[in-house]
Amino acid sequence: MMLTICKKLLTTSCITPLKVKTAALSALLFLQLPAYAQQDIIDARQEGFKDMGAAMKTLRDELKSGNPDSAAITSAATKLSVLAEKLPTWFPAGSGPESGLETDARAYIWENKEKFDALSNELMVESKALVSLASSGDKSALQKKLGTLRDNCSSCHDSFRVD
Repeated sequence: MMLTICKKLLTTSCITPLKVKTAALSALLFLQLPAYAQQDIIDARQEGFKDMGAAMKTLRDELKSGNPDSAAITSAATKLSVLAEKLPTWFPAGSGPESGLETDARAYIWENKEKFDALSNELMVESKALVSLASSGDKSALQKKLGTLRDNCSSCHDSFRVD
């Protein structure tokens, strides 16, 4: 019965070239969806890292100033900690260079997931410690912790980032 219906559809004029083109275009758009989704993931990841960089800059600038703003330090430390917790979710499988999209993330991230996850976890722990220190006003301790965080960021960039 199904074969009969298919033959009838193919022999009737109900399948026009426009319908074939529409169906082909729809199929092409459907195939493109994963690329759009991957681009959204990459964009969110890059935005997250920009926000982390801005928080690090605020912390560095405040700690270099003669009169650090405690509220700005606490806010930046909190933002950094919140973003650090999100970082592992920014690297789902398929969002690396194999996607064909422009990204600074090396395939090494997914090839060495255990090392990447360990560095991400260390960043979460250290950034939470920074939040605890932020309200103390201990500039020396904050500078030391910021140095630890900077080293963690550099280690990850050296291993997992293209540039």
